[in-house]
Amino acid sequence: MTTAAEPFRFPPEPVRNIRIRHVCQTSCGGPFAIVTLDFEPLPDDEFAPVAFDWPVRDRQRNRDLSGRFRYPREWLPGDLAQALEEGVTQALRALPPDIRPAAWCTVTEAVWHEVDSHERGFRQAGTLAVREALRRCGR
Repeated sequence: MTTAAEPFRFPPEPVRNIRIRHVCQTSCGGPFAIVTLDFEPLPDDEFAPVAFDWPVRDRQRNRDLSGRFRYPREWLPGDLAQALEEGVTQALRALPPDIRPAAWCTVTEAVWHEVDSHERGFRQAGTLAVREALRRCGR
């Protein structure tokens, strides 16, 4: 009698500095999204495809003109932040059944452009970040 193998838990260990540059240089507005994410495993007793955090690691670099700290959630418009989260979440939910996602996703950098950035680009950047993290985990 054989037993089914336990599903691969993603990520098995922290995967840091996933930098995605989803940029299309054209004469008209193409997608422009640059993000850096870390994926860490959630504790064994927690199960959710993904939980998000938006801290700033380099606080000195991220001060605004008044000297106040800026957090990615503040400098990334809400629709783009939501699109990034949707891209990561959709990619994790689309994984095969032998991969069990339970990730803490930390957004450490997000760069956008007033004209060229749009939701589709940030959604795709989230998907690409999951693919890169899986590649680094050997999947």
